[in-house]
Amino acid sequence: MSDLMRIQHEKVRRSNFLINSAMDCSKVEKRALYYISLIVKKQFEEKNLGVPDNWKDLYIHLDDKDIAKIGGTKNIPHTYNVLKNLERRLIYISKRGRNGEHINGCAHWIDSFFFNKETCTCDVRLSPEIMPYLIDVKDNFTTLDIGTAMALSSKESQKMYEICCQYSGNYRHTEKETGFVYKKNIVSIPIDRFRTIFNLDEKRNERTGKVERGSRYKNFNAIKSNILLKAQAELYMFYKEKASDVWFDFLPGPRKGRGGKVSSILIVVYSRENPKKGLDRPWQKGDDPLDVYEDHFEQEETQTPRQRLHANPLYDTFSECQEQVLLQLLKKYLSDDEAGYYLRMTLYEARKGNYRTADAVMQMIQVIQDKEKQKKIRESTAAYKRNNLVNYVFRVNLQREFGWHIDKRKTPDHLRKHRKR
Repeated sequence: MSDLMRIQHEKVRRSNFLINSAMDCSKVEKRALYYISLIVKKQFEEKNLGVPDNWKDLYIHLDDKDIAKIGGTKNIPHTYNVLKNLERRLIYISKRGRNGEHINGCAHWIDSFFFNKETCTCDVRLSPEIMPYLIDVKDNFTTLDIGTAMALSSKESQKMYEICCQYSGNYRHTEKETGFVYKKNIVSIPIDRFRTIFNLDEKRNERTGKVERGSRYKNFNAIKSNILLKAQAELYMFYKEKASDVWFDFLPGPRKGRGGKVSSILIVVYSRENPKKGLDRPWQKGDDPLDVYEDHFEQEETQTPRQRLHANPLYDTFSECQEQVLLQLLKKYLSDDEAGYYLRMTLYEARKGNYRTADAVMQMIQVIQDKEKQKKIRESTAAYKRNNLVNYVFRVNLQREFGWHIDKRKTPDHLRKHRKR
């Protein structure tokens, strides 16, 4: 590790195609490719090898010092074998033919490997098909710190580092189906795509159909334990030690039906320019819910309240802490005592009306968010917002849209008048 930590922190551009491609390399293989891409960058800049015909002449010369930087001083023979075997590793490429037809194929990362016994050096050449994704990339690219990427201790951490770098700029995601707008540097990755990127699915021979590798981490909890939590801990440690500029929190996205499988993963990317607000550590159960949505998102006016409810990303997303989500939303506009009262009444109304608690909580969240959308509310005073909620939203809107309501909390004066009667 000491050899790896001495790698110069130098930036290299990689096409997003490579970032989003399936991770079909080991940790040391990825380190080798990171290091080779750094040398390719330097030789390209020095020799100006921008013409594809010249790429066949671009050999990377590696001695034992270089190999030690990839795998450590004590692992030179093993790292040598890793370099040699890289010629077996494939990356799958889709492109358009001359007539616009869709073509699928694959290319080896390394197409040539030679070892000189006299000088004890290796000559390695990247496949020409890979070079356009590494050299002079001007569009749809991600900038990586090669020193950070090589020092990470697992291929999962390496891939999560790449994803964090990809979305650490000015990225902002909007869900077209629901109109919900995420805050800056938050990406929603469909679970199927996440599994593809991390190469978790079963692999069959295209010709024979024979299973060559079984699927791994078949549910979200397995992905959380084996990939997300481990990568998060390492990237956070690197961030605190100033060895990385990015780290992340994560949330399960909506489920496919109540109690069904998680359909996406929300990655919340933090950087030096966009640090985490509040507790400066990975999110833990019991912390305030991660605030991932803009306060004033847009929704389709044509949707009914129940359609908006079921399209709401909070619906079943925060199944373990929905009550806490509602409580925090109530506290934006009400005193702590009032917020507690309306939460208790929501749970009481659910029991009284034989609603599921989660449904009642989400219905309260929905009517508040619908009210937040109105321009008049956004531009009003805190007192007006509070009065509108307690006098109208919780009494009229809830009744009209979901068939139940919560009466205004009785103050001590109201209680005294009630006793006199």
